[in-house]
Amino acid sequence: MDKNIKDLLRIDIEWIKRGQDPEWYAFVEGNQCELRMNDFPEEPLYTLIWQGDCLDLDEAPSTWSIPRGAGGS
Repeated sequence: MDKNIKDLLRIDIEWIKRGQDPEWYAFVEGNQCELRMNDFPEEPLYTLIWQGDCLDLDEAPSTWSIPRGAGGS
């Protein structure tokens, strides 16, 4: 069964840092998803992008592992 974007909030995701920008990517069911950090608090903290859908989040799910340093450290 295919997942929708809200299903990603309930699964383990190991995010990979993309360069120096506050952006990450991961693969779910063979499809790349992206996570971007926004200008908080004026905007939601994160935007999740997957299969053409976007979802704004004020906090990351505890099931996600998001590296903070440059280059995935």
